Amino acid sequence: MPVAPGSQIAGYRVVAQLGSGAMGDVYIVENPHLMRREAMKVISVGGSSNPDFQQRFTNEARTAAALDHPSIITVYAYGVEDSAPWFTMSYLDGPDLASERLSAADVVTVVGQVADALDYAHARQVVHRDIKPANIVITREDSGALRRAVVLDFGIARLSDSPQLTAANSVVGTMAYTAPEIISGHPADARSDQYSLACTTYTLLAGTSPYHGDTSASIMMAHLQQPVPSIAHVRPDLAPLAPVLQRAMDKNPANRYPDCRSFAADLQRALAHTQAGTSTTIAPVPPPTGHTSHPSAPGSQPSVPGYGSQPSMPGYGSQPPGYGSQPAAAGYGAQPSMPGYGSQPSTPGQPGTMPDGTMPLYPPGHPAAAQAWAPMPGMPGQPGGAPPKKSKKGLFITLAVAAVALIAVAATSPLWWPKSDPPPVVATASAQATLASYLGTLCSIEDASLYCWGANGDGQLGDGSESNRVTPAKIGTLSDVTAIALGGYNESDEPEVTACAVAENDAYCWGSGLFGVLGNNASSSSSVPLKVNGLGKVTAISTDKYTTCAVSDGDVWCWGWNSRGEGGADSASEIEMPTKVDGIADVTSLQVRSGTTCAVTKQQELFCWGDNGNGQLGDGTTDRKPTPTKVGGLDKVTSVSVGSGTADKVRFSQVCAVADGDVYCWGAQFEGDSSTATDQRSPKKVDGLPGSARTVSTDINTMCATADDSVYCWGNDRLAQAGNNAAADVISTPTQVKGLGKVTAAITGTSTSCAMSDDQTYCWGFNGGGRIGDGSTPNEGPNDESPKVATPVRVAIPD
Repeated sequence: MPVAPGSQIAGYRVVAQLGSGAMGDVYIVENPHLMRREAMKVISVGGSSNPDFQQRFTNEARTAAALDHPSIITVYAYGVEDSAPWFTMSYLDGPDLASERLSAADVVTVVGQVADALDYAHARQVVHRDIKPANIVITREDSGALRRAVVLDFGIARLSDSPQLTAANSVVGTMAYTAPEIISGHPADARSDQYSLACTTYTLLAGTSPYHGDTSASIMMAHLQQPVPSIAHVRPDLAPLAPVLQRAMDKNPANRYPDCRSFAADLQRALAHTQAGTSTTIAPVPPPTGHTSHPSAPGSQPSVPGYGSQPSMPGYGSQPPGYGSQPAAAGYGAQPSMPGYGSQPSTPGQPGTMPDGTMPLYPPGHPAAAQAWAPMPGMPGQPGGAPPKKSKKGLFITLAVAAVALIAVAATSPLWWPKSDPPPVVATASAQATLASYLGTLCSIEDASLYCWGANGDGQLGDGSESNRVTPAKIGTLSDVTAIALGGYNESDEPEVTACAVAENDAYCWGSGLFGVLGNNASSSSSVPLKVNGLGKVTAISTDKYTTCAVSDGDVWCWGWNSRGEGGADSASEIEMPTKVDGIADVTSLQVRSGTTCAVTKQQELFCWGDNGNGQLGDGTTDRKPTPTKVGGLDKVTSVSVGSGTADKVRFSQVCAVADGDVYCWGAQFEGDSSTATDQRSPKKVDGLPGSARTVSTDINTMCATADDSVYCWGNDRLAQAGNNAAADVISTPTQVKGLGKVTAAITGTSTSCAMSDDQTYCWGFNGGGRIGDGSTPNEGPNDESPKVATPVRVAIPD
């Protein structure tokens, strides 16, 4: 039973309990003689009734106390109190590597210090037997620089020539890092510690352990039988390190390095041949828990990190008419050619349009007309902006990466600082989570499987090809899919489309890799999903243009190009690996679009940052803000959507959110059939929705929301994307989309809208290239300027 703060254990006053696990409890205690705080572990198994266990404990405690090395935890004292063995050690203020992200350079530095400590212990016939991320603690200088790596848990180490005190054939240690010779029943030695250190290094760099399985037995068999994995498969930028790790993880101990220092030295030399020495790497598993380093007062019991455990697209043709020349999307302007769609010029004379069929964002003479969305520093092609567009083909990666989850199986190893699981993140309704539509590519999640169809010029369908599809195909390499996002770079004659998904709590991206939006410091395209390293448990993801952001353990992480601060930093530079956005936490959903990012927190508050040309940050200004800014005037926010478009060759942005059951929109606002738009710089309630709204989606001035198990759309309906069977110029008030059952989610994107109705996917609106997904291929000759479907059609998802 845990001891209450203020109580005594062997003369030490208990300040706080740090954690509890199968092997015992860990406390912060006060040394009564030295008046300093120490860490104490009280063993709760074995005890005085087990003489063998007591003998083993005494031997191990003496062995650990005799070790004197700066990278080995210092054991101060040990004994037995009320039949419970205990020992005290130095209390370190720092995280363990199961809860810390490091650059590749810092990982190699840590490995060097740990290797030196292990070789020191091995020279004294001490084998650790349980090297893993949770047993390595780091401390830092005030400047943040890495100071020291310290190895914990020599409490299960024992003299290599001491009697066997455990049951025959038992395996002590964490299975994910256990050497094959130990699994086979051979005694542990220095080379098995080297194997575990190499597995730990692989995990710190790759974000996943080298071997996986659903059970302890399957992981054991993987260590024994599977080929040694190459780090290059998950971190191509670290390919020079692959042969070093493979040698240290060789299944034959005789083929490994002569000692751990030799392994660490080769690793350091290999790193010098990479460009990733200072890139932020992965989050080791288990992910960070957010525990504090010290209790705030006696009686508190926090766990302590560090001690425990649309323009032209190949295969299409010219885009249809809309509201103006719009390189971004069909349906809001005459668009450049998309091969396969045919020539589709604008139609003059429509209400609210100019003679050429376009719709000006601002009327002639409006003071904003000459300034609206003018090129600004940080935009591609502008001073301080993104570099010239790289070839989307580059090195076309065809490596198929299956989604896997690291299963850390602790056999009989004790925990140092047993840590409680982090509180679950409460998910909010997000229309973007299960459906996505962008530039002729659409995706849907049904029964936890991902299906995509439509345009595929960048391999964004994820099937290993670049062939377009008019019916959905399942992406078989992903399972347990919970979120999908589509976006792209569409400001040139060769647009790029990127897809990202959350599968088994990991992030995967594929399609165009322009500006590094796929993550992992790579700008080449991929026609198959690639896992994004550097993240913990991922629950949401969004991508657009040249930036991708995801929610990992409640925090927002972004990568790609940070032209307008949408990546959470005030600099126009490429973010090579996922980088945490400061100033926001406990995030449940988010969306990034056209340089603006918005996120909803568990507290149901809304934060936006990045571009603000139309006041889409909702703070009453048009000033760009690279850090999250709370949107005032909204309570109980459950859904957010960022949309964009182009009118009269001028780009605009809008944001809509559901707050306390009502829909609010702001940013560029069009009034009915008017040809003008004004900046709505704070949230404005949308009237006309019956009942309580759940989700909202917006793009190119089309809005769709779910309410009372139905979907309602309004705004731009030039291509029937509002689903009212009218294909009107503008629908001014929310109108129910007929022909659907119980609707749980709805999205609109580039003039094609979709809904999840009775657990099935339906789409309507623009059907150029057969993007509706029902297998139809409408005629797209010169007289058919805008093939469209005015009522919902079931998408042909395979049974």
